Amino acid sequence: MNRCPQCNITLYHNEEVCPLCSCVTAEVSKEEETRLSTLFGERSFYPNTRKRQRILRFVLKLVLFIFVVAEIIMVTINYMTHVSYPWSLITGLSLIYIYLFLAYWVTYDSGFAAKVGFQLMITMLFLLGIDYANGMHGWSLQWAIPGIILLGDGIVFFLMILNKSRWQSYLLLLLLMAICSLTILGLYFAGKIEMFLMPLICSGVSCLSSFGAILFGGKTAEHELKRRIHI
Repeated sequence: MNRCPQCNITLYHNEEVCPLCSCVTAEVSKEEETRLSTLFGERSFYPNTRKRQRILRFVLKLVLFIFVVAEIIMVTINYMTHVSYPWSLITGLSLIYIYLFLAYWVTYDSGFAAKVGFQLMITMLFLLGIDYANGMHGWSLQWAIPGIILLGDGIVFFLMILNKSRWQSYLLLLLLMAICSLTILGLYFAGKIEMFLMPLICSGVSCLSSFGAILFGGKTAEHELKRRIHI
């Protein structure tokens, strides 16, 4: 057994770092371990971190698989549309960037929804900036950014499953991605971009995800919206 000196809790799985505050733990003496085992028994696990860690590792592997498949699709689209600029290389680097930070945030997951949302927005602005700097060919708005939004929807879906007790904290992020996707679709109808397939798919998935979360979330979703945006 180990004990966190900051939280003052005993960890039955000998974790070297406290899962609550990330403080380095200290080993419990044999006398104290015997006393705790006598009082609480062998099944008194607090907190049970190993199950959560297994789930987190699975989610990271799943996200990596999705990112690899997504990049293959992006490279195929880049090749088949005969665009001279290799924008799929940029999306690949962006996905690597997101995955590395996602792996870090899984370990330190406080404020996870805000961090993921911020990272997605930075990536979208990064792609838009590269497109603009190279003559604004439109690949960022027609393919790359909608693809990032779809990946964001997938990430949020799995995070909601992973954090069932506080799934509503990701609702605002879903709404933000829906707004971004509708904005891109609006640019098509305004004549600013030529192709609408990916923006349409992206808008449909994001809006349906947001609507479904609000509809099935019931009072929990309603309370979260009132707390966040006062509606």
